[in-house]
Amino acid sequence: MKMQNGGCVVILIYLVSLFKESYSISYRNFDTFFKNITGGKNINLRPVLDHKSKVNINMSFHLIYIQEFNEVEGKLSLTGYFNISWVDQTLSWNSTENGIEQFTFQEHIIWKPSFIIGNPYDGVNLIYKDENVMRVQSNGVVTWTPGDNYEVFCNADVSRYPFDTQICKLEILPWGYTNEEIVVVPIYDYVVQLWFNPQKTWEFIDSSVTKREDIQLLEFAMKLKRYPMFFVLNLILPICVMIILNIFVFLLPPESGERVGYAVTVLLAITVFLTISSDNLPATSSPRISSISLLLFADVCISAFIVIMVIVSSRYYHREDKYPVTKFMRGFVNVSRIVRCKMCCCRRKKEKYSEKGNKEEIKWTEVGKEIDIVCGICITAAICIINALYIIDVAV
Repeated sequence: MKMQNGGCVVILIYLVSLFKESYSISYRNFDTFFKNITGGKNINLRPVLDHKSKVNINMSFHLIYIQEFNEVEGKLSLTGYFNISWVDQTLSWNSTENGIEQFTFQEHIIWKPSFIIGNPYDGVNLIYKDENVMRVQSNGVVTWTPGDNYEVFCNADVSRYPFDTQICKLEILPWGYTNEEIVVVPIYDYVVQLWFNPQKTWEFIDSSVTKREDIQLLEFAMKLKRYPMFFVLNLILPICVMIILNIFVFLLPPESGERVGYAVTVLLAITVFLTISSDNLPATSSPRISSISLLLFADVCISAFIVIMVIVSSRYYHREDKYPVTKFMRGFVNVSRIVRCKMCCCRRKKEKYSEKGNKEEIKWTEVGKEIDIVCGICITAAICIINALYIIDVAV
């Protein structure tokens, strides 16, 4: 029994020694193998045994980081790398003879395809650098992973800024080859996010990969959504506060003499926010003007109207009583009182205004006060409607 166990141990040791001998490769042996495999290669010829055959190029894009998306300039800056693979029919070998399954080498030794960015932001750019390396397997599969910082053009749609969602594309197409020479095949139908680091301004929502067969162009589309809270706190809410403060100008006593200055100050503050938002948006109206720009423009118009009505009401309020109130103004005051009483007053006041009507003596101060009340109600309703339309527009 002991001899049988000892024999098994001897056989096991012998097999392990054979395994080590067959798969231990010295530097000199590997150098000789490398020179035999890569020597005499013409990097200008496609790696096919039949020149009429096509080379299938498999490609995918791995996104690492979104550096910047400048919607004003339409520039998207990405950091990532491409995983490109093809079969080199001149580089296959039998791995069982020498134990070499794969190895790496500099990319300038053998043939590689040329690709350019189809939508570059500045100039025509190739997607690789000469210091990249390649990995080749015993079956002839070559894997190439060029990486860089890529700047592409992306036309931003800021119609719902800052609640906007952008779809930007990274377009890649072969350079110098026809459809009869190479065929580009996407490995995945999405952008790989294995090493992706989230960006603080934009959220990566979705991605897709499409191909144009006529020019072998791959489009890596990325859907980005902006984080809006910073802009809500620093732009939208201050605008809402400014326009609400505008209404309180009609509550200031006309005797204070500060009404016009107050209204003009609020108008200038809203104009400043309009300038700030314009600096952060592209100077374009396609597909349409931004909702925040329309909101600010409407607020500026309302503020300008408030300034005009404050001046008019102050003029009527301070008019001397020696000038009789015109028939039109008496009618305006009576109609305004009746309408307001039908909405919120008691029955006795309704009858009082209905019976006396034009018989009651009306002074210019009452005309000014009535103008303030009517303008305050109408402008409040207009502000509520405008802001509701903005919320509906950005939410749908």
